Amino acid sequence: MRMLNALLALLAIGFVFAGLSISDYSISPETVEPGDYGVLEITVSNPSGTGAVESVVLDVSSATQLGIDRQYVVGDLEAGASTIITVPFEAEEGIPSRIYTVNIIARGISEIEYYSETSGTFRTSTETVEKMASVPIEVVEKPILGVGLTTENLGDLTECTFVITNSGGPAEKVRISIDGGFGFLHSDQLYVGDAGEYAEAAATIDARSAEEGAGTIAATVTYTDELGNGYSETRSIPVTVTKDEGNFAFVQDGAVVTGREETLVLTITNEGKAAKDVKFHFSDDDVLLRGMNEVRVGDLAEGESMQLSVPLVADLEPGTNNVDMIVEWMENGEDKVGTITFPLKVNSDAEVGVYFEASPSPLSSGSEHTLSVTVSNLGSYSIEGVTVHISSDAFRLLTVQPEQYIGGLQTDDFSSVQYGIMVNRVEAGEHPVDVTVKYKDPSGNWVTEEKQLTVLVEGGGMMEADEEQDSGFSISPVSVAIVLVVAGITYWGLKRFRKKPAAR
Repeated sequence: MRMLNALLALLAIGFVFAGLSISDYSISPETVEPGDYGVLEITVSNPSGTGAVESVVLDVSSATQLGIDRQYVVGDLEAGASTIITVPFEAEEGIPSRIYTVNIIARGISEIEYYSETSGTFRTSTETVEKMASVPIEVVEKPILGVGLTTENLGDLTECTFVITNSGGPAEKVRISIDGGFGFLHSDQLYVGDAGEYAEAAATIDARSAEEGAGTIAATVTYTDELGNGYSETRSIPVTVTKDEGNFAFVQDGAVVTGREETLVLTITNEGKAAKDVKFHFSDDDVLLRGMNEVRVGDLAEGESMQLSVPLVADLEPGTNNVDMIVEWMENGEDKVGTITFPLKVNSDAEVGVYFEASPSPLSSGSEHTLSVTVSNLGSYSIEGVTVHISSDAFRLLTVQPEQYIGGLQTDDFSSVQYGIMVNRVEAGEHPVDVTVKYKDPSGNWVTEEKQLTVLVEGGGMMEADEEQDSGFSISPVSVAIVLVVAGITYWGLKRFRKKPAAR
């Protein structure tokens, strides 16, 4: 019974004793630079509801370059109480950039109440309570970037170099984007890469949307430090914009076919002052030069013209397309760049295929058949108003109209029309058929394609009676009989005459 009462008492109060908890921490600043001070605040609490923790001490330790190793006396913590310990530290100059671990150990003494069978009473004893935690501290030298240009004078399109200076720690993954009416040609940002104390990156600035005169480029620089922390800063770069119109006229001789390797014939005329080292390229991604990055014209005197053959592929819709040409030249010892909008004439690659199918098959001399004519669109764009016309010496049409209307055909689409035909009395074998297909291509031009196909005629060719009729001479059965009778009488008479005896 005595033992049962002891157990009930233990169940009522339990083996509950006071405890310790490192419940929170904060670091200011979040990232510490070499040579700077920082503060670590640690929250120590007693979350139990039964008793105090006495003589609490806090041991803090880490790399010696942080100067954070020391012990703090917290004192007693009553049940449910907490306190904040402030730990200052200083990162030494030259400390390597990395994440350092600060180890924290909290120790204290608490009393445990237990039941003694010997005395039959509750007694207390002291126990050491310990709690450990780890806190990360980032130490890194932040990059300090400056951004500038090698030139302050910009034209419509200007090739220049961005210069990045860095008076801080290494910068990684540096990128630049610009605004204020400015942009990069064919790109929305400039990738620089890693930047130590100095870095350069070449780019072509597109100022065609910027106002002429003095202005400012808003350059946004994004980068990371050695630990991967990201930064984004905006710098203002003063510039002066001078629009270069370009005094060159381009005239196209003939059209090129869309999507094919073509040679564009151009005549360039210098309508301005004498220009040296004239060259140009297309800024439109759908017009690609073949075997070269730019077309070098050379020197052009005032009023001089020159004809050029430019190998290219123009992946443009049929018709007249306005494309931008970037022209570079030297005038009076000064480099100039201009943009010219050029109307490029492009023809369609429209082409049709024609196929025959006969029913019944094969074609037979002197028989009626249905000839199905299929027209397919082999080009890259749709065509309209398709008509087909057929003719051949091998047959005559039973269909009233030799030309039939198909209509529009999308790319890779096809459609068929049927002709009733009577095959003429012709020799067996292949016979030519003339096919004319007319249609309107996407540029609005009417196209006529003449094709000659063959049809196979089987079944004996011309009969003997047909040959007699065609020659204009024929022998009837009665005529044959008369001839045979006359021939027989003549033969009998001659035989009798030969047998008559001689006169005596």
